[in-house]
Amino acid sequence: MIPTARNLGSFLESAEIRNYVDLINSRLDEIAGEQSYGIQVAARYALAGGGKRIRPLLAVLACEAVCGDPRPAIPVAVAYELAHTAALIQDDIIDRSDRRRGQPSVWALWGIEGGVLVSDLLLFEIFGLLAEYERLNLPPRSLYRLLALIRDSSRDAVQGEFLDLELTRKRTVTIEDYLEMVRLKTGALLAAPAAAGAIVGGASKEQTEALYDFAESIGCAYQVQDDVLDVMGDEEKTGKPVFMDLKNGKRNIVLIHALANASRAETAFLRGLLKKGSVSKSEVSDARAIFRRLGSPVYAHELAARLAEEGRALLSSLRPCRAKDALVELSHVAVRRYA
Repeated sequence: MIPTARNLGSFLESAEIRNYVDLINSRLDEIAGEQSYGIQVAARYALAGGGKRIRPLLAVLACEAVCGDPRPAIPVAVAYELAHTAALIQDDIIDRSDRRRGQPSVWALWGIEGGVLVSDLLLFEIFGLLAEYERLNLPPRSLYRLLALIRDSSRDAVQGEFLDLELTRKRTVTIEDYLEMVRLKTGALLAAPAAAGAIVGGASKEQTEALYDFAESIGCAYQVQDDVLDVMGDEEKTGKPVFMDLKNGKRNIVLIHALANASRAETAFLRGLLKKGSVSKSEVSDARAIFRRLGSPVYAHELAARLAEEGRALLSSLRPCRAKDALVELSHVAVRRYA
């Protein structure tokens, strides 16, 4: 497989990738259960939100790339999807976002208290998934590495979320500040499943580190592209309101670049949108005009492409195979997405 002009959606719907996603979704369905009442209903709703399953895909592809079989990675792949879903529920609560992928968010339907409890339930389920490796005869040392990985990546993600909040209180946010926040908040929860898949596949230390660093770079590139969509995207395609970052006072990469290059009047206008809560259509149009004039979306696109390229270079130690080709293509389409 060589990189094509496919976007992320068509890549994920391709036959070779659907096979992996179906394996993952089957396990998620088992966890969600069939109860028609109680917290399981909310958990099933959260998991059925679809998502792109990027994190579990990284785990199974990494595993197959090193041992030729994706199946050993299914438990840990599903574990990271649960962690990701829990993080999204909390993200929406923090951002007061009542929509997720075009549908009401969990907290909008079950309240903040319900959202917190559902995220807790998903996180606790992770321990049961990791316990399955006793039956699969994973060496204890490898299991300890999995536990350390999920601890470290979850801690990094929480630190990244907290740093994201702290940056809303800074008047000037640098690109370096932003990239450190993104590495923690987004990169860690993509890097860890890739490394976990490598570990259960019996990878060497060098291969595991390469896959971790690859996925971390792709995670950062993915977040940069997400920032572009926040201010330049089509709400009907993304399923999320535009300018959510600015409304919440967050400096995403497009805004950071613009503020560093804008005129005094443009700077005053853009700063006036921060934490405003409600941004009119005319203000959105005017802000987008400023971003385009300053080349801020182009800068962000180029940054995402550079991060993805740095990630791809780390895969040279892997043998040629279908899974490696899929990882390479994923790194391309992740920065070509529109939703």
